[in-house]
Amino acid sequence: MATIQDVAKHAQVGVGTVSRVLSGKGYVKEETRQKVQASIDELNYTPNEMARNLFFQKSGIVAVIVPEVAHPFFAQFVNAAEMVLCEKGYQTMICNTYYEQNYEQRYLEMLKRRRVDGIIFGAHTVLDISQYENIRLPIVALDRDLGKNIPRVSVDHRAGGRIAAEELIRSGCRNVLQFVGAKRGTEVSTPANGRHDVFEETMKQHGIPCRSIGVKWPTADISYYQTVASRLLEDYPDIDGYFATDLMSMAILQSALLHRKRIPEALKLITYDGTNGIGLTFPRITAIVQPIERLASEAVQLVVDLIEGKSVEHRKVELQAVLRPGDTTIKGNP
Repeated sequence: MATIQDVAKHAQVGVGTVSRVLSGKGYVKEETRQKVQASIDELNYTPNEMARNLFFQKSGIVAVIVPEVAHPFFAQFVNAAEMVLCEKGYQTMICNTYYEQNYEQRYLEMLKRRRVDGIIFGAHTVLDISQYENIRLPIVALDRDLGKNIPRVSVDHRAGGRIAAEELIRSGCRNVLQFVGAKRGTEVSTPANGRHDVFEETMKQHGIPCRSIGVKWPTADISYYQTVASRLLEDYPDIDGYFATDLMSMAILQSALLHRKRIPEALKLITYDGTNGIGLTFPRITAIVQPIERLASEAVQLVVDLIEGKSVEHRKVELQAVLRPGDTTIKGNP
């Protein structure tokens, strides 16, 4: 098996020149580059990836940090991100934070020690954001505000909240309830919180009462959602419209059917995220769909650009969520 030294000897250049050709970094005359490439092809040389990464102080690994990979949104995001990273020549390290700050801190230390080349950060713990701003290494935030120096990828959640409110209003709702991820004032700093504010504001503008109930988020515990849904349908029998994320929405639908609620005549329901599993429900739940695959693609492109030394300062990528009509809101005019 040919080595880098064999290629250098065959091309009559130094090992450093071969390394610059392989990495694409540093100046090499075009004539010399072609000669080195010809030697690589003739000797059928394949770089030792581990040695190459050590030489260039790279691991070839990007960490994707999420709260709980079993959660439908993050499962779909991680799957899409891993595919794009693979296409770009990187391996993926999937990291759950399990709601504990020490896990998050551990991953940041790995980044500082160059155990990973970059981080796509989507966790929802409350670690001081100054710890991210001071690293000055490749980090991209997914739906998190980590300071002005760290690029962020998200959707326009305020627009999503407005679309959801308008769909329930159009469907004739007169008393609605939305589920929020935490008690107001204690949320992690994320653009996603904006949808709740706009949803409530829109209802108020139309004179429609709107309750906001805090639930654990994110969690993939199905029994938790079922318990909450059953209790709320009994405690608030006057509610005729619900706004929630996918797992909570599916639990509400299940409980409503068990309580023999007529859908959508007596109870309307709109979900947020629109992950793959929501398409298996019947009746089909009307959804505000986040473009999860595009979020993953944009996040990967940003972190790779940072790893490669490209400037992406103050970059904020904001995509659009869209309404996907289903059977849980009124079709046409109410």
